[in-house]
Amino acid sequence: GHTNTSFNELLTILVGMLPENNTLPNDCCLFRKELKDLDSCPKCGSSKWKIDKVTTKVCKGVPEKVLRYFPVIPRLKRMFKSEQKAEDLIWHSNHKSHDHMMRHPVDSIAWDTINHKWPAFASDPRNLRLGLATDGFNPFGDLSSRYSCWPVILVNYNLPPLMCMAKENLMLTLLIPGPKQPGNDIDVYLEPLVEDLKELWDIGVETYDAFSKSVFNMKAILMWTINDFPAYGNLA
Repeated sequence: GHTNTSFNELLTILVGMLPENNTLPNDCCLFRKELKDLDSCPKCGSSKWKIDKVTTKVCKGVPEKVLRYFPVIPRLKRMFKSEQKAEDLIWHSNHKSHDHMMRHPVDSIAWDTINHKWPAFASDPRNLRLGLATDGFNPFGDLSSRYSCWPVILVNYNLPPLMCMAKENLMLTLLIPGPKQPGNDIDVYLEPLVEDLKELWDIGVETYDAFSKSVFNMKAILMWTINDFPAYGNLA
């Protein structure tokens, strides 16, 4: 029930109560763009580099945590360079159900709503409809909660039903490392992906289509997210 202002004030009080060099809060920012040359967090002062727990020596050059981001725009453009894949990416435009049965997201109310709200986007079947799925798991499989790795995956719904959920077409975009789950700070980690998705929606990117042998402005929309309720609470 806290407002943002009161919660920020609470964090300030807690920081004052804790010992020097404490790590509250954490997951404040990514050291990229204008922050890439900093050695400590501009919000909480935590070191960018690992600190030896025994000697307290800063291991400069060894990051405390690494976020893996696999840029989506070059990969989406590359799909259209294959003539067969480029044809598959417009499958949805000719396979909408006419018997009121749902066999693919193209038959959904959400798809029709997007067509109605943004007809310019819907007018080119090559524009992409995406879903985002994420959840945490322990890659070491020891049933403990001491490590939590969160993959963030994009699903491309332009493809036919048997292809859009095939593992080779599920695009791993982010690996968010442990030892604890990101919680509500997941927005910090999603930052580079969100920037690319905003570019794909607001501006688009020039892309060569091998099927039509033409260049077009590829745009994309994020239709929905796929997750359990705890992850939904964080993503919301």
